[in-house]
Amino acid sequence: MKVLTKLGRQNEYVFWRSADKKHTFLGISPLLCLEGQNMEEIKNFQDDFCRQYINLTPNITSQPVLLGGFAFDYNGKREQFWQELETGYFILPQILFSENKEQSYVTLITTTDGDVEQRLNILKNQANNLIVADSVAEQQAPTVTIEELEVPKWIDLVNESIGAIKDNKMKKVVLDRQLAVSTKASFNPVLILQRLAKHQPNTYQFLLKGKTRAFVGATPERLLRADNETFKTASVAGSISRGKTPAEDQYLGQVLLNDHKNEAEHQLVVDRITAIMGKFTNNLKVGERQLLKNRDIQHIYHPFSGERKRGVSMLDVLQELHPTPALGGEPREEAMTWLAKKSIRGRGLYGGPVGWLGLGDDQGEFAVGLRSGVFSANQGLLYAGCGIVAESQAEKEKNETRLKFQPMLRGVCDKWIIKKL
Repeated sequence: MKVLTKLGRQNEYVFWRSADKKHTFLGISPLLCLEGQNMEEIKNFQDDFCRQYINLTPNITSQPVLLGGFAFDYNGKREQFWQELETGYFILPQILFSENKEQSYVTLITTTDGDVEQRLNILKNQANNLIVADSVAEQQAPTVTIEELEVPKWIDLVNESIGAIKDNKMKKVVLDRQLAVSTKASFNPVLILQRLAKHQPNTYQFLLKGKTRAFVGATPERLLRADNETFKTASVAGSISRGKTPAEDQYLGQVLLNDHKNEAEHQLVVDRITAIMGKFTNNLKVGERQLLKNRDIQHIYHPFSGERKRGVSMLDVLQELHPTPALGGEPREEAMTWLAKKSIRGRGLYGGPVGWLGLGDDQGEFAVGLRSGVFSANQGLLYAGCGIVAESQAEKEKNETRLKFQPMLRGVCDKWIIKKL
C-alpha cells in the first residue's frame, strides 16, 4: 500500500495484510486507542459500537474496523521495553485505507456530535493529501549490533522444562527467547516492513505503531478468519531449514514430515484445534498435512475450515483458540502457569493474535504475532520460540530459535555486528 510510505513520523497507526493478499488495511488518525484491553473488553466495545454505528454509505461494502493485537498473556511476566504496546493495543481509525484484489476504499469515521459534515471534509482532505503526496525518501537499512540475551539462563530453563515434562507435569511448553538489536542511526518501521514483505512474501505482514514503540512482523500462521458463513484456522508446528537446492529442500521437508518429535508436537496442536473448532462449527474439515514454506524455514501445516454455527462470535472462538499448543503448550493451563512463573522476560504482543475485527458485522482475521520484533528509535527486541517436549535437546532448540531470528534480521538490516553469541 503506497500510502504507508508517505506517513513519515506520524504516530499511532496500524498496517495489516493477509498472506493471500485478500485483505490489506492501513488505519491512521485514531478516533480511539484501546490499550491493555482483553478479548472480553474488546467484544463489549464491538457490541456497543454496533448499537450506535450509523452507515452513511450502505451501498458500499466497506465498514469500520478495529486494528491491532492482543497481548500473549495478560497474567504473564511483564517486559517494560514494550511500553504502551505491552498489554494489547488497538486503534479505531478515523481514516481507513483498505484494499482487496478487486477494489480499494477509504472509510472515514467521526462522532455524530457537532458539525459532522465539516469533520468528514477535514478527514477527506487529509486522506486526499496522503494519496497525492510524494513518498518519504527511502532510507538505507542501518548497520546493527546484535546480542543474544541470557542464553545460559534459557538453556537451564529448557532443561528444567524437559524435566517437568518427563515428570508428567505437562506434555509440551513453548519457550521464547530474545535477540537485542541496536543502531547508532535509527530504525524505520516502514522500511523494516517493506523488507519483510520483499523477503517473506507469503506471510501475514503487520505494523502496529504507537507513540514510542512499533511492533513489526511477517508471520506464516493464521489463527482465525471469520466471514458470515465460515471459520478457518490452521495448525503450524515443527520446523526445519530450507534447502539450498530443490533436491535438498525436498529432502529436508521429508525429514521434517518423518521426524517423530516434530510430528508428535504437531499432533498435539491438531488435536486441540479439532476439539475447539468442533464446538463452534458444523462439518469441520481438516485438510491434508503439508509443508508451509517460507524463505528460511518450512513447517508442518494443516488447514481447518467449518461452517459457522449461529450465535457464535468471532472473539468467542479466538478466545478458545489462543494460545494453541504451538504457542503456549499442552495442557494449556499447566503450560501457561509454567510460563508465567518461569519465563525470563515478558512476551508483550509476541505470539498474540494480531489482525482486524469488523465493527459493522462480525467478520475479521487474526494471525499469530510470530517472526516479529518491537522497536524504539534505536533499539529493538526480536523474539523466537520453540516447542519443548520430552525428546527436546537444549542445543537443538537454541539452533532452531537462531533460524527463526533470521527472517526478522533480514527485515532489519543487511549488515550486523555480533556482540555476543
